[in-house]
Amino acid sequence: MQTDVRIVTRKKGRANFATAADHAAERAIIARLAAHDPEIAVLAEESAKAALRKAERLWVVDPIDGTLNFSRAIPFYCVVIAYVEGGRTRAAAVHAPRTGETFTASEGRGATRNGLTISVGSVTKLTEAFAVASLAFGATKRKDSRFVALNSTCARLRVLGSAALEICYVAMGTFDLFAHEALSPWDIAAPALIAREAGASVLSLKTGDDAAWDERQVVIANAKLARDAMKLLGR
Repeated sequence: MQTDVRIVTRKKGRANFATAADHAAERAIIARLAAHDPEIAVLAEESAKAALRKAERLWVVDPIDGTLNFSRAIPFYCVVIAYVEGGRTRAAAVHAPRTGETFTASEGRGATRNGLTISVGSVTKLTEAFAVASLAFGATKRKDSRFVALNSTCARLRVLGSAALEICYVAMGTFDLFAHEALSPWDIAAPALIAREAGASVLSLKTGDDAAWDERQVVIANAKLARDAMKLLGR
């Protein structure tokens, strides 16, 4: 199947863009959601209106999370949809077409991968943790940066290029710890619920408290590992 990877929108930051496929997927998703219930607002990455974040009921959509991977035929990208009501994510889905994985969760009812229940990993020592992170550009040059602290402490550190999938892989125990400093609402709303429902703590890197549905800076892991990561990375 041919996909249209022409770059049609460039955004702030390095290698940050949207392809024709991003826009086409977003239009298709919005149309389906509107057909389901036209009264619910849709906050979608390629047409985002910041004021919508305060809506009482809200769909939050990333048509392709991991666009750079998608444009290079690297399989780690996904479609991300969350339903937010009353300032909380109530339901979530993340679908990775190339890996054949669909992660879902609804508040209070657990999380699944391809219909099977998933749970966060049991590693509790940072020195044994397999971490995945996206931290500030240039952080490798600063000895006091979070990147250096994490990389020098954890067993291994990876970046897959799709925050939503990275969080889902923490939810199922493939990775032990996720840390990120610059998330957008559509990156975090759905996978954070999946992680929570799989038993993970989702903490704000700014405060150490339970993260809001649209938190920009988070650490996600089982409760013990998340607390220790906050001690290491908190500012």
